[in-house]
Amino acid sequence: MTSPTPTGPATVAGSSCAATFRCGNASVTLHTDDAQTLGEARRVLYSYEEQPAGPATWHIYLTLDPDVVSSAEATTDGRRFDIGPQSYAYQRGPGPSSTFWVPDRGTLLHADHAARTIGVRCATAEAAGLWAPRLVRQAMTGQLLAKGMVYAHAAAFTCRERGILIAGHRGRGKTTTLLAGLHHLGGDYVTNDRLMLHTNDAGLHGYPWPMPLRAGIGTLAALPHLRHRVPAGQRALTTDEKWTFPHKIAIEPDYFADLLQRGGMVASQMTPSVMIWPHLDPRRTGVSVERVGSDEVHQTLLDTRMFMHDPTCGTSAHINQWLVPGPADEVTVAHLQRTAAALATLPCYRIHAGADPAALAAAVGALLDAGESR
Repeated sequence: MTSPTPTGPATVAGSSCAATFRCGNASVTLHTDDAQTLGEARRVLYSYEEQPAGPATWHIYLTLDPDVVSSAEATTDGRRFDIGPQSYAYQRGPGPSSTFWVPDRGTLLHADHAARTIGVRCATAEAAGLWAPRLVRQAMTGQLLAKGMVYAHAAAFTCRERGILIAGHRGRGKTTTLLAGLHHLGGDYVTNDRLMLHTNDAGLHGYPWPMPLRAGIGTLAALPHLRHRVPAGQRALTTDEKWTFPHKIAIEPDYFADLLQRGGMVASQMTPSVMIWPHLDPRRTGVSVERVGSDEVHQTLLDTRMFMHDPTCGTSAHINQWLVPGPADEVTVAHLQRTAAALATLPCYRIHAGADPAALAAAVGALLDAGESR
């Protein structure tokens, strides 16, 4: 199967709307015929290094084409992939060269794994803006997974030249711990929900999987500098109702600077030196900290696949490499085992805390102080 004729290098490669993104030793060049689309990729992909368009491992060619909905290839025949909340991609021609139609976004995608190119036709500018960062991130992540990185369901920040990795299943308090630490201790923001971890002879390193931060309104209301982000309709809720409110609020990368204190920055990587497993319960009135043994750390990380899978209730965080898949599962497991062994050498603490961000941050700060005094 060949790429749909209106999309490809000849169509958009000559456009000035192009940039190369890099993370570690992976690279993707995005070519588009729309400056706003390129701007949206730059806005979301905050942690990737950007360079002028040039050689890269993968190339994405994205163009606006309102007529794509009438294309013969815009069909829901073929294998269906769940690619997001109530959104599906329908594949034609499975194999190293495939075409996917996403009807709810009016988007036709052609992935050629041999040439390492993705051709994209979007019916609307809104769809183009959505796909630009998403496809760059997927092509980047596919490379990183193949090179030995693994997903971790974790938040992370750096403080006092130490990398704090906050890991756990959904709802355990990763975001609250992150925002409390940044506000009361200072430091650099790394990521809120997803971290790519890589271990090699040079040590263990973490790279953000760039995305907006999502926080519960209980967390936002508990932090004075973020209370204004609680929607007007929920400000009258009781404290307990805010902590149990089911929907989270997105904070886009443009506003990450609002999360920082004392000259903090947004970082593109970190070296983990301590791991925290938060267990927050708003009804708790105190804070307790316990050291987690290395054997428990190692086994838990393996059993949960870095907290991406919750053995008690299924998926905790989704891995969705439907367009540019990662390596075979046995390769991924080998990468996981190596990374879990490296993380198990770090000091790890389980923190039980309540709804007081200052007390939570004080507990984290005490751990950093204890580490510095050794």
